[in-house]
Amino acid sequence: MIEVIGHGGSPEYEAALKIRSALASYWPGIEDSPAEQDHVKIAANTKLAGYKVSDIDVVIAAKFARGRYFVPKSTLKDKDGRRVAGAKIRVLSLVAAIEVKGHDASGLSISNGGVSVSYKEGSKSATDQNDAQAQALKRYFSDLTRQNPWVYRSVLLTGINELPRDRGRQVPDAGAVAANFDFGGLLCSMVGIHGIGEIGNEYTISSAKPEAMESILSASIFRQVVPSNLDRKKMDRIAARPPEAIEIAGLIGDERVHLRGEGGTGKTVLLAQAAHEAFRSHAKRSLFLTYNHALTADIQRVLALLGVPSSGDCGGVDARTVMSFVYSWLRRLGAIGEDKDFEFDRYGEQCEKALELFENGLLSDEDIALAKSTNFEEFDYDAILIDEAQDWPQAEADLLVRLYGGNTISLADGMSQLVRGKATDWRSSVRDRKGTKKLPLQECLRMKGNLGQFANIVAERAGLNWKIIPNSEAAGGRVIIRDGAFKEMPDLHEELLAKARSDGCEPIDCLYCVPSAGVVTRGNRRVSVLGAAMGERGLSVWDGVDPVARRDFPRSTKENRIVQYESCRGLEGWVVVLDALDDLWAAKYRDALAEPSSLGGAIEPEVRARRAAWTWCLMAMTRPIDTLVITLSDRGSEVSQVLNRIAQAYPDIVEVA
Repeated sequence: MIEVIGHGGSPEYEAALKIRSALASYWPGIEDSPAEQDHVKIAANTKLAGYKVSDIDVVIAAKFARGRYFVPKSTLKDKDGRRVAGAKIRVLSLVAAIEVKGHDASGLSISNGGVSVSYKEGSKSATDQNDAQAQALKRYFSDLTRQNPWVYRSVLLTGINELPRDRGRQVPDAGAVAANFDFGGLLCSMVGIHGIGEIGNEYTISSAKPEAMESILSASIFRQVVPSNLDRKKMDRIAARPPEAIEIAGLIGDERVHLRGEGGTGKTVLLAQAAHEAFRSHAKRSLFLTYNHALTADIQRVLALLGVPSSGDCGGVDARTVMSFVYSWLRRLGAIGEDKDFEFDRYGEQCEKALELFENGLLSDEDIALAKSTNFEEFDYDAILIDEAQDWPQAEADLLVRLYGGNTISLADGMSQLVRGKATDWRSSVRDRKGTKKLPLQECLRMKGNLGQFANIVAERAGLNWKIIPNSEAAGGRVIIRDGAFKEMPDLHEELLAKARSDGCEPIDCLYCVPSAGVVTRGNRRVSVLGAAMGERGLSVWDGVDPVARRDFPRSTKENRIVQYESCRGLEGWVVVLDALDDLWAAKYRDALAEPSSLGGAIEPEVRARRAAWTWCLMAMTRPIDTLVITLSDRGSEVSQVLNRIAQAYPDIVEVA
């Protein structure tokens, strides 16, 4: 059985079809073989979220229960360097990353060192790019299976019919195939890189054990990403060409653009629109940076649906979490060891150490340029787009400015959504402040009118300096307040899903936010109590409280998205459920009380903590488009009392059981 996954019409999808045809010709009957015996999946235009490399042109995963044999036409070597000639090689399983290049011979440089391709900005190594893809794919499947699968790789050159020869030998001798390949040749190109292995007395190709291969074949990257109606609206919004986005697209990368607005005013969407327009009209490559894993996954999902690459001949749009990106730079610059993982308590110190290396002359602009040229997929961007720019550690921001320059960086500022400490200073990094394009955003573009009005009322009752202009073009909106845990309200949940379906939405279009108290550890995974309850009811869940789940975006429209409150910024849902909102308030109140104030004694600690807690609540309340559900765990809590008083005063907006 062979399955090809992807949307037609792209060179990558055509390459996937060509691989399927080559496989079917090489082993006749394999297409009709039952999946229990032979199961092959070939996915085109695959996106990974949360890894150093986002895009992989073609991914192959295959298992062969009894093994399939091939005899290489070219000479291979085993792991010890001994020549393998004329031997039957058994193929038990295969995982591979294929990079597709359509350049003709004039745009290629091929040697035994690998394949390089020519672009207007210079030559880039397709072999290095392919190797980085294989490493990212290996990490993805390792996270999924908790094992260490072997990932093969090859560069498929569809613009030439044959590889060149030097003194009668094919160049390169491994790692690439031309357009006229057969499947045996593709296997030789992959296994020839590191040599053929043995199991027992038999030469064998095996990427993973059978149980791991089952998990790999069921991975979400092999599911077709299908947009919901709300996804299509997001795609239309991003692909639209509003005047502001067109103007910003021409500026980003050369001049600072600064968007400011409260939650729900469209900062993230406008940045995405500008990045998309910069890709389409200016061939720019933009990087969208946020510290929110769930938002990164959401952006990656929309980019996948739009078919926007993270890089390519004509630019692209990438999305990464800032800490993973900065750690990649710290490793590349030698500020930390290559094997160092995140050390959250030392993160600021490590950023400062890297800055000191530049100040002391141990690192220079030449080191930055070398990193970008040799790791272009990972580091070379025309524009850097910063989400929630007010909330970055200063050393982190200063290091990013040192690496890319202040004018390359554009900002989206959540104003009163400061939750990580003192506001970040970005202004001093701009060459010409007068040239900075500032764009205040005041009208709430996400929420229907009643929801925007409700958010303003909550802010006023909470004593916050926070206000938006409710959406005048989208009337309506519903607020529901209930006592108890949402997992105990299956009837309400079914009602909400039914209403969403009648509005043309799917479960993927709903968003459920839970407090940290609603998250438990089971084995080596983190699980939300709400998600576990949904699973017991037979519902499909993307449980974004789990770091492993967050490394990929939800690929089915039937998945209910669950995140912790700390990960809700920038996200939206047709229906949004804020479960145990008063638990969030209490936790953030305690956190704020425990932190020293940057204002000294100018404000009472209890007042400051109360404002901080309500700011978090307002941030969550600006996520919905149509319906907001708030559940409360304690009737005596401040949140419960404030919201119930609002419900009594505004019964036409707020519904209480």
